[in-house]
Amino acid sequence: MALQLLEHPGISLASGVGLDLPHQAARARAMWLAGRQQRPPLLLVVLLWARHCPDVVQSLELYLDALFADFRCTPQGWSETQAARQVLAALNLQLFRRQQSGQDVAELHAGVLLIQGDELQFLQAGSVGLARAEEGALHILTGREGQALGTQAELALIQHSLLPSRGEHLLLAPQPLLDVSELRTLCSQVDTPLGELVQPLLQAPGAAVLLRVGEHRCHTPALPSPLRSALTPVASGQLVDGWTLLRECAYGPPGRMFVGRDEAGCEAVLWFSEADADEAFWQREWALRRSPQKALPQVLSPRQTRSHAYLVLAKPPRGMRNLFDWVAAYGAPDTPTLMGIMTQLIAAVRSLQRRGMQGLWLSPRQILLGDDGRVLLLPGAVAILPGVARQPLPEQAVPLAPELRSGRALDGRADQFALAALLYWLMCGQWPEAARSDVGPGHCYVPLATFAVHVPQGWDGVLARALAPQPQARFEALSEFQLALQQPLQARRSQALLRAPLRSARLAALGLVTLPLLLGLLLSLGG
Repeated sequence: MALQLLEHPGISLASGVGLDLPHQAARARAMWLAGRQQRPPLLLVVLLWARHCPDVVQSLELYLDALFADFRCTPQGWSETQAARQVLAALNLQLFRRQQSGQDVAELHAGVLLIQGDELQFLQAGSVGLARAEEGALHILTGREGQALGTQAELALIQHSLLPSRGEHLLLAPQPLLDVSELRTLCSQVDTPLGELVQPLLQAPGAAVLLRVGEHRCHTPALPSPLRSALTPVASGQLVDGWTLLRECAYGPPGRMFVGRDEAGCEAVLWFSEADADEAFWQREWALRRSPQKALPQVLSPRQTRSHAYLVLAKPPRGMRNLFDWVAAYGAPDTPTLMGIMTQLIAAVRSLQRRGMQGLWLSPRQILLGDDGRVLLLPGAVAILPGVARQPLPEQAVPLAPELRSGRALDGRADQFALAALLYWLMCGQWPEAARSDVGPGHCYVPLATFAVHVPQGWDGVLARALAPQPQARFEALSEFQLALQQPLQARRSQALLRAPLRSARLAALGLVTLPLLLGLLLSLGG
């Protein structure tokens, strides 16, 4: 690859690629981006180094495309550094999930530089280092082995905040390249063209980015962030940002979810927003991206920057159906299946709550269930998201807690109510009245036994409490609600286990009594 040069009064940059080995290579990319919230423009530099990877160069280019596309689709309320951290964390989680599913994953190391005004941030994930050379002094921020992306669910990241000075050289490279290079020459050659300084470094495997700090206050003009508008109408056959829409999905909001195929032949689910992408849209997407829960969809990173408001999701496993279709095909789930559904949904909702989402609309059309019992929740409308005002929910949304309908203050107990209403519907096919309208304190719970369905002992009481119109009358937390559902089932299993040895003991005692009698009877007959 030819040497890349970027001349600018504030930061001059030269980057290039050294030798590529069969399963090892490095690539770098730099781009000026608009600052956020009236801050100066940002120079974003990313270097990725991969080992033990087939088609390594192609993979690195894909990762770089995705990182820059994701960065430009992060919430504007985040700082530039926070956005870079979250983009790396999303890539880390994607690689971790692939590794957990048994796929071969590259050993990927990353170094990210963010230069904005007179501040510089260096984000270090793995064995990519940064050398700083100035007036005869050389300092290296050494990369670290054992912290490659994808080795664990949480991103192992080191962040350095630096204050670069005029005339300083900054060299970003894989740590092995820094270890074998002569770097002292960078300390004195202030006026030497950057291309001449970086060329000797490119005789070894890897890639290098060399920057020279100039006037801090010289910036390129900031460009406004583009608006990602809602796409309407959406139909099979359309081409959107390199995706060809194949067919509409039998789940999710009608007319808004489609299976698409990209230019490389990969398929994914595209979820099109009904409104233009605003801060709430991006906050919702990144809350999903940050969750490792298997019961939540995996958000993928498109290679192209999106021109419209939509999410790209991994396709659900074959055979999964939305709850409406599943119940129509199989009828009401049995108790173990119900408990399995609720356990997975509670884990997914708690994961979203930890990331600032509360007041979810748990539509059965957006909850998928497989024949193996696996659940996948596609979170749609939500009242509370981090960093934005309370969001309105559709009038037709069911189930919703009464406080969501009336606009009262809400907390995580609104989601407890929605989960309990969903369980009630799964068991009897009807929504509880309190989930359909704003009811007063005199509302009475209608027991499930009224509908002539099998109800585990104690569940009516648990549901009556979780479906209380007033939040303070419900369980304190989702974990308490889950435990209350499990306790009657565990007690019944314990009683069954206790009865089994007692029955065996009774049979043994009966045998001891009847055996002598039978022997006596036989002897008397023989005599």
